[in-house]
Amino acid sequence: MIERDSGTERRPLPGARLDDLDLHLVRRHIATAIERRGYEGPTEPRDYLHRYHCLTETGSETVPTLAGILTFTSEPDRWMSAAGIDIAQFQGDHAHSTDLQFSRQIRGPIVDVIDRTVELLWARSDHRYRLEGTERIEEHAYAPVVLRELTVNALCHRDWSYTGSLVRIQIFPNCIEWVTPGGLPPGVTIDTLRTAQVSRNPAIAQLLYHAGQVEKFGMGVDTVLDILSEWGCDPPVLCDDGHFFTFRVWGKPLSPHELPDDPYLTSRQQRVLAELDQRRVCTSADLARALGEPRRNIQRDLQALIAAGLVVTEGSTTRSRYRRVRS
Repeated sequence: MIERDSGTERRPLPGARLDDLDLHLVRRHIATAIERRGYEGPTEPRDYLHRYHCLTETGSETVPTLAGILTFTSEPDRWMSAAGIDIAQFQGDHAHSTDLQFSRQIRGPIVDVIDRTVELLWARSDHRYRLEGTERIEEHAYAPVVLRELTVNALCHRDWSYTGSLVRIQIFPNCIEWVTPGGLPPGVTIDTLRTAQVSRNPAIAQLLYHAGQVEKFGMGVDTVLDILSEWGCDPPVLCDDGHFFTFRVWGKPLSPHELPDDPYLTSRQQRVLAELDQRRVCTSADLARALGEPRRNIQRDLQALIAAGLVVTEGSTTRSRYRRVRS
C-alpha cells in the first residue's frame, strides 16, 4: 500500500528542532561549495540554511525543513521513514525472495548515502582483467559516472510525499535498475526525458550541486544515455507507471579472464581487486564492510590474490593493509 502526504522538500518535519542539524556538516558543506563550485553566498551556517530552504518559520520558532534534515542530520530516518536507499542483489533475472543474494540498507545524510551507494554498486558489479601484450587491461560492466548519476537522480527527483516508499536499487546478473517513488515529475514523460528541465526538488538539487554531486543541472540523464551508447551497452529500459519510475541499465559484456598465474578469479575476488583499485590501500575489515561479506571470506580471497601475485600486504600481522600490484 502506497502512503502519501502533502509535504514537499521545504515543509517542516514534525518533532525536528534547529539543534538537530549538525552545524559541523553545514560548515564542511559550505567549504566544499566554495572549493568546488566557487560559491560566494552566505557562509555563516544559519544564514546558509535559511538561504537554501533548510530552515523555515513556524509561528515564532525556526525549524528544519525536509531538505535540511535530509542533508544535515546523521540520521534523517528518525524523522522520515523514506530517507535512504535499499539495495538488493539477485542471482536470477527477477526480484524473487528465493533468489536474493545480498541486501543492504543505506542510511544517513543524503550526500553520504550517495557516496556509499555508489561504492557498494561498484564493489558488487562485474570487473575483468585481460592482457594485451604485457599490459593488464581492466574492464568494468558499468561506468562509475552512470552509477553515480542514476543514484543522484533517484534521490534528487523522487516524490517525498510517498512516505512509506524508499528508493530501491536492484542488481541482477546482467543489469541494474533504480526504482524511484512518485514516477516522473509532472510534465515530464519518457519521450521528453532528455529535453525536459523540470526538478521536483530544486532545493535538494541545489544542495547536491554545492556538495559536488550534481555536475550540470538537467544533464544527468543525457550523460547516462551518452555513456551507455559509447560503451556499446544495450539501450536502457525505462518505465513510469505514475507511482514509480524504473530506470534499468544493462551491463557491458566483458572479455574472458586472461590473467597469468591465476587464469580464473571468482566474482568476489574481482570485487576485492576493484575495491583495492579505488581505495589503493585498505584493511581486510575495510574490504569486508565495503563488499558486505564476512571478513573470513575476504581474508581467504586476499591470500589467494597474494599467492597469484596480484596483491601485496604491508604492515605487521595484526595491522595488515593490502594494495594491488601494478604491472
